[in-house]
Amino acid sequence: VANEEFEALFPKFQPSRVTITTNDGKEYSTRVDVPKGDPRDPMTEEEIAVKFTALGGDVIGNDQCKKLQKFIMNIDTADRLDELLALTTAR
Repeated sequence: VANEEFEALFPKFQPSRVTITTNDGKEYSTRVDVPKGDPRDPMTEEEIAVKFTALGGDVIGNDQCKKLQKFIMNIDTADRLDELLALTTAR
């Protein structure tokens, strides 16, 4: 649902609000102005690894996914990139 307050903040911010209402009627709400992963709120390497495995594990397998993560996080020291292509192939 469009929110005038939030729309006015865009594009400097991309605010979101989530409200949870429990069965007994209590409401819990939180707001963020910058999405996780934005340069202003970057993900940690651990958060990246968890997301990477969650999204890629079913496609290439968890073991291969972990190898691919390691390769990508150290790509600046790689002599060759053929391993990168091999690791991205679903098996």
